[in-house]
Amino acid sequence: MIDSELLFYLIVFSETGSLLKSSELLHLSQPSLSRAMQKLEAELDLTLFDRSANKITLNENGKEILSYAKDIMMMMDHLKEKAKTLKEKSQSLNIGLTAPGPIYQFPTLFVPILTNKKISVMIEEEAELVKKLINNIYDLIFINRSLKIEGLVCEKIMREHLYVSVPTTHFLAKYHHSISFNDIDGQTFLLSSDIGQWNEVLDKHMKRSRFLKQDDLDELREIAEYSTIPNFVTNVTMSKNAPKNRINIPIADDDAYLDFYVLCKKERAAILDLLKQD
Repeated sequence: MIDSELLFYLIVFSETGSLLKSSELLHLSQPSLSRAMQKLEAELDLTLFDRSANKITLNENGKEILSYAKDIMMMMDHLKEKAKTLKEKSQSLNIGLTAPGPIYQFPTLFVPILTNKKISVMIEEEAELVKKLINNIYDLIFINRSLKIEGLVCEKIMREHLYVSVPTTHFLAKYHHSISFNDIDGQTFLLSSDIGQWNEVLDKHMKRSRFLKQDDLDELREIAEYSTIPNFVTNVTMSKNAPKNRINIPIADDDAYLDFYVLCKKERAAILDLLKQD
């Protein structure tokens, strides 16, 4: 097998046209570079240079071999880049969701130290998630309906139920067993900025309501604890350390439920084992 380093030396020589200049660029002695070129000729069993007392130049054979050498070195660069990409992909896990519920339901999946992978999470619409899963941008996606697509595995994994959280002194607290969107429409609510699919539900059923959106979840929880403004939680986001002065009332409407299905490519179905750890 021909040493790729020798091909690289040949390319450098072709660009400088001089053993002296090439040896300086390569940090080699001129005799070492000359021996390397002789070794390449020996391995190819072909004379590549015309030599005179003070000069060495590529002959016609050398020029033709040079073209192949450049192609080989370019392919090797592509090979190294592909290997780097595959290594990074094997060490990462890209997850797409329509809503954040699965993050709370399957916390192990989203903790890098537990999965030994770099985790990337994005909330997008279903069509984008499916397209990017097929194109290998996502390794795993969570959507809200079952899909049958060749080459993909689809499993139902959870149901999320929306609740309204209000102070015990709030007039809505009388509906402690259950409540409807119609009962709460028109109120002002604290709301996380990134709730994905739930935005469509609220837009549909709460057209008269006002939402005070917060990007930081910790800030939202703190505001909720010390204010009288209602907010939303779900069966999977309810905290055991929730404020004692609030009650969570289940919303009875059908649209207050989101089913989640997990999808991945069949050849990567082993990823689903990570969901069984929670």
